[in-house]
Amino acid sequence: MWVFGKQGHLSIGQHASDHDILVVHAQLREELDSFVVLLDEAGGQKHEVQATVEGNYHFVCLAKRSVVAQAIARMVIQIHYGKFLHACHFDFGSQPGYLLWLNKTGLQVAAVRE
Repeated sequence: MWVFGKQGHLSIGQHASDHDILVVHAQLREELDSFVVLLDEAGGQKHEVQATVEGNYHFVCLAKRSVVAQAIARMVIQIHYGKFLHACHFDFGSQPGYLLWLNKTGLQVAAVRE
């Protein structure tokens, strides 16, 4: 699952062997550090951010599924704006399933798998 918020862009997926654990990835350390603050508050313990060389995301953190859910809920509770103020539209043709975003690492385009 991708999450875009004030903390930045996060990619969250299920751990390969422990389904109670979620793996949270970020491209930038400060994005994951910001989210880890919410994880620590929700879980009542410290979560460790580790650097990784696998894939497009350079930082990773493991957390219990219930703790990630609470941290995401805190992100939602902290919404205090009416709508996104900056938007643009790109036409990728008749095939849906593309996502485009811009962050400090540059312009990103992703194809969504069905």
